[in-house]
Amino acid sequence: MQVNEAFPFDQTRLQTDVMPGEDDALAGQCLLVLGAGPKAIALAAKRYVLAKLGYKVPRLVIVDSKGVVAYWSGHSGFTDGRQLLGTRPEKDVGYPYASTSWGDDDENQEIAGEMFLLSWHSYLVHMGKYLDWVDRGRTRPTHREWSCYLQWVATRIEFDVVMAEVRTIVPSEDGKRWQLVCRSTVDDAALTVEGDGLVITGPGTPITIEGQPASHPRVLDGGSFWLHVEEFARLRVTESAPLHIGVVGTGETAAAIVIALLSECKEKAFIEVISPNGVLYSRDEGFEENRLFSDPDARLARLRGGHKHELSWLRMNERDRREFLRRTDRGVFSVHAMEEVNRAENVRSVMGTARRMQVTEDCVFVDIEYDGEVERDTYDYVIVAVGFNALWFTKLLDERAYEQLTGATGSFDRATTERTIGEDLSIRGFEPRLHLPMLSGVAQGPGFPNLSCLGLLSDRILASYAARG
Repeated sequence: MQVNEAFPFDQTRLQTDVMPGEDDALAGQCLLVLGAGPKAIALAAKRYVLAKLGYKVPRLVIVDSKGVVAYWSGHSGFTDGRQLLGTRPEKDVGYPYASTSWGDDDENQEIAGEMFLLSWHSYLVHMGKYLDWVDRGRTRPTHREWSCYLQWVATRIEFDVVMAEVRTIVPSEDGKRWQLVCRSTVDDAALTVEGDGLVITGPGTPITIEGQPASHPRVLDGGSFWLHVEEFARLRVTESAPLHIGVVGTGETAAAIVIALLSECKEKAFIEVISPNGVLYSRDEGFEENRLFSDPDARLARLRGGHKHELSWLRMNERDRREFLRRTDRGVFSVHAMEEVNRAENVRSVMGTARRMQVTEDCVFVDIEYDGEVERDTYDYVIVAVGFNALWFTKLLDERAYEQLTGATGSFDRATTERTIGEDLSIRGFEPRLHLPMLSGVAQGPGFPNLSCLGLLSDRILASYAARG
């Protein structure tokens, strides 16, 4: 299923259509979302359900240059669509279906019930696949299958989509609203979208290392690699000697790339994973770890009668929070990926941090530092998968907005910005609201940057705007 086939975009809807609950919308309020991925769909779904149940909600406008969940389909980079979803599919747009944001227990349960009609389970029932999924052991879907689920959700709710590339983010003249200055990807027209709050989503731009070229056939990154997977399959046939491939990084993106290389190249590739610690670690998904992703402030645990000193994200100090993220999210392979790697005899780890590279027509030289010493390795191809820059949007801010946000955060680097994220996932004390779920893990909980608690994420953000009718 192609993304645009699953959800028909109509640019005129932005100005003309009245959405469900629009008559009850908070006067003049509009929430902008940059990026039409899972977080945007979760927000749209919760907004739709709240409006249906009589809540006063803001208008929601999503801006994306490629389309609904395009990056998950396998057609736009960041995945080939065939990789398995890293989280359980039950952690869908409504998970964990246990809100405490909307009044008494009956109201919260009513919202959860309506959201469950948009759940992964409901999608499988609708598609006639639920029985198969259960009998096959509740398997993880591929990224492409997950994108089809999210597109199904999108077709059952209504929200405004602007197919456009954002060129500049500026505050309005009175400083109370955000303006996205865009160029339409439909007809190349200039347009400006304005709202009271702005949610930044998306993976961000791939992080590079010194000397890495912007475009070279022998050097790829965590986004562009997936557009060239078939080329590695062809190299397996055309190359007489095994390829020597370096993968820089130890997180889930690096893991997915290693698995894809093993699948496409078979024994025709020798893969080295360049790891700062020299060891590939896997995540052991225990109950305590998973609970912090689903219920970071232990609010639900307390409702079940938990001890007042029970583990809670907000009770942990920053050092322990960052260590938790390192061990469970940013620098580990999934259990499934490690099982694949463990069976492969042509994968090994290399100790050190890739500091710089030099690229020629025939090979790639990588300088690797470990314990103060630098050694140079040579590869046929290198894929840099050290992560994505969650502050990518700062390049779109005009000078006034950048200076104001620098003052609000201290320096607007990653660490200081992470510390300023409040309960609604926006920068504390800054108006207009700027919600940064991709940077909210340290301050608010490990599940917000990923797919681990999309329902809780939508509660946190929309509670700043919605109200009981």
